[in-house]
Amino acid sequence: MRDYIKSIVDHNLTQNQNLNRVREYLQAYFLNIIYKNKFYQNIVFTGGTALRFIYRTKRFSEDLDFSLSTKAKNYNFTDMVENILQEFKLAGYDLEIKYDDSQAVHSALLKFPGILFETGLSLLKRQKIIIKAEVDSNPPPGGIETSSVYNSNFMFYMLHYDLTSLFAGKVHALLCRKYTKGRDWYDLLWYLTKFKGLEPNFIMLNNAMAQTTRKPVKLTGGNWKAEIKKTVKTLDWAKVRNDVSRFLEDSSELSLLEPKIFVNLLEE
Repeated sequence: MRDYIKSIVDHNLTQNQNLNRVREYLQAYFLNIIYKNKFYQNIVFTGGTALRFIYRTKRFSEDLDFSLSTKAKNYNFTDMVENILQEFKLAGYDLEIKYDDSQAVHSALLKFPGILFETGLSLLKRQKIIIKAEVDSNPPPGGIETSSVYNSNFMFYMLHYDLTSLFAGKVHALLCRKYTKGRDWYDLLWYLTKFKGLEPNFIMLNNAMAQTTRKPVKLTGGNWKAEIKKTVKTLDWAKVRNDVSRFLEDSSELSLLEPKIFVNLLEE
């Protein structure tokens, strides 16, 4: 399976575009391992990468984010990570994994050396592709779980949050993240233009706010957009565009990441 990666690289594309393609293939392989070994029954796919895999948004992603399912049984993060390591090695991958399950968010850092050199994307033999995977073992209550079948390089079943709950997670990130992440704002643009009138799952959103904010504002259909508008006016939009630029399929979409566009959309 490792040799297949060479066929993904298109030398008509830029180095960064090819890097995104290779990373996404490895993410899909990771998800396929989780499905094949039934770990998906315990964890719910969420975040921007879930949007990419489920709804085919036009931006790539780095990390794989999950939450512990309300129906989880015999969940063991260490067992899952060790199984993933074994599966990748059996497929011929040189993989290093460091993981930590001592905090509420269980995390694993996967490093793949050699692939970039072998595919001609780097002159350094040991340069690594890095994927971070996290499982929130104490997610905010109220998320609605559903499932989809993914069919591309692999076909597998995945448990994930429904669209309103994914949106709740994104709104929470926009309001509470302590640093500017342009990928969040690109995703908001996608939500606001793809699904007119969509509102976040307010039960999940307010529970998330209560977990991370000392005196959270209660968010409702009448005020959530106004709260986001306050943040829109404080951002360094050059930083927003710079953060997301290397992940976009179409770089011309960067021109849409302007405060006036977001204000207009939030006022509709």
